[in-house]
Amino acid sequence: MRSVQLITSARKAATSGKLDEAERILRQLVVSEPSNVLAWYTLGCVLMDLRRASHAAEVFGQTLRLKPDHADALVGMSRALAAMGNLAQALAAAQRATSVAPGSSAAWTELARRQRTMSRPMDALASIQRGESLTPRDPDARTLLSLCLQDLGRNMEGVEAGRRALADRRGLTELITLATAHLALGESTEAMSLYDEAERKSPGLPEALAGKARAAEALGDKGLALSTLDRVIHSPRANNAAIAQYGMLAAGAPERRAGAIDLVRGRLATPTNNPAGAIPLWFALGSLLEGEGDFGGAFDAYKRGKSLFPALFSAAGTRRRVSELIETFSEAGLARMPRSDSVDDRPVFIVGMPRSGTTLLEQIIASHPRAQGVGELEDILRLVNSVPGRLGVGGSYPPAFAGVTREVVNQLSREYSDRLTQLAPGKDRVVDKMPHNYMNVGAMSLMFPRGVLVHSRRNPIDTCLSCFTTLLGPAHAYATSLSNLVEHYREYRRLMAHWRGVLGDRLVEMDYEKLVAEPESESRRLVAAARLDWDPACLKFYEGKRAVSTASVSQVRRPMYDSSIGRWKRFEPYIGELIEGLREFL
Repeated sequence: MRSVQLITSARKAATSGKLDEAERILRQLVVSEPSNVLAWYTLGCVLMDLRRASHAAEVFGQTLRLKPDHADALVGMSRALAAMGNLAQALAAAQRATSVAPGSSAAWTELARRQRTMSRPMDALASIQRGESLTPRDPDARTLLSLCLQDLGRNMEGVEAGRRALADRRGLTELITLATAHLALGESTEAMSLYDEAERKSPGLPEALAGKARAAEALGDKGLALSTLDRVIHSPRANNAAIAQYGMLAAGAPERRAGAIDLVRGRLATPTNNPAGAIPLWFALGSLLEGEGDFGGAFDAYKRGKSLFPALFSAAGTRRRVSELIETFSEAGLARMPRSDSVDDRPVFIVGMPRSGTTLLEQIIASHPRAQGVGELEDILRLVNSVPGRLGVGGSYPPAFAGVTREVVNQLSREYSDRLTQLAPGKDRVVDKMPHNYMNVGAMSLMFPRGVLVHSRRNPIDTCLSCFTTLLGPAHAYATSLSNLVEHYREYRRLMAHWRGVLGDRLVEMDYEKLVAEPESESRRLVAAARLDWDPACLKFYEGKRAVSTASVSQVRRPMYDSSIGRWKRFEPYIGELIEGLREFL
């Protein structure tokens, strides 16, 4: 009975911030009762709160020696090991926790955290979905669910999960997580409001200031972005993301570059338990050195950053997926499949490789008063992947799409049309510029017989180099090496050649280099393809105030320029593998 009272007193002391007192009580208790499992476990939690991870690991270890299947102690051990930088051991402890307590939300949530740290986004999402289902209305689980969805580019779902978390608890973590999801969707005004609220709660909070700077940049106010970051980059609380963001912005401001290079290099020289956390710093350094004309140093920095990504790309898997698409949506296959009854002519789908000019094309059309851009929607991929379930058959997309019915195609088109109405009410054309929808051109042509399909093309080496030197997310696993880019690009070209063959003139081709060389005539051709009358505003896309959340934000905030054409020649000594692999497309 006395031991229970002592543990209760220690917990109360810890809750009120008297951690040293809590530790003293518990240490006395474990000396007098060395087999008291609860006392050892509680002491480990207090030591974690004291940021003494190595001592906490020893204490959790003793807890587990007394009770090997103590799931909460395994979770605590995982957290302690992660804080010490022992990521593989931490993952193993979390996996053990879910094994001994499969009904524990805390165990699944911890496993998701560890998988996310180890750059295993699909596994992390599966784990947190299990954890969140076990404990409804848990803001920690819902926040982590939002983050995992964002990692995979499923930002609309990330916003929904973030909203649920914020409804449960309006804390800093919830505010920042939801703001980041909004920002990824291009909803920068909503993001700015949430970041402002977070900073009011915690003045000078680095995550809030860095987020406000990203929102300001997306809204076209680079000056505000830099001045916001000036408030945080020299603070001891500054994180890698804020410093990297400052470095990327400073790359375009010659007077700031030297200082930014020193700042970024200083942070890279700081010991860390999480090498992946340095990825954005390497890309910032690459941009800064490129701005200074040090192309060898820049390429090395980009390469170092890419080397820290997990090896998730499968060339064989990509070839298989493209072959399945070509077989499923062959000329004969498309002829057999039903078209929807939709007469909706609003969708304008812009597809192509990332970094090929898709954002520029979107901005040109979206500047028309009768049109609106909605960024990179995930809806088409979600809809086509839902087809097997709607049909009640096994398998997956694309092969299962061969058995699609008119009823299902109509369902898909109605749901997507409803989404456009929600996002762009009253507009005659709505631009979805998800580049990777080039995989879904066949399905989109069936869903929207009156929709517009635009293919954005750019010099293959410039395109792939830009993918390599840009900080892209897990959905772009092919961009982590030059060899992967060659394999991926070749399959992209194979598939696009197929779509041209089966769809003919329905697929509108736009070349980035020709657009820059002949901006008015090519912009007029693009606007006409979207079945809109010409409007001079389309040539002044850079004056628009619409938020842009992609890596092309700097390009669409000024008139067309040609400095990125032939950029690859500056890196020619370092990209022989890319040049040789793509020679046939030049």
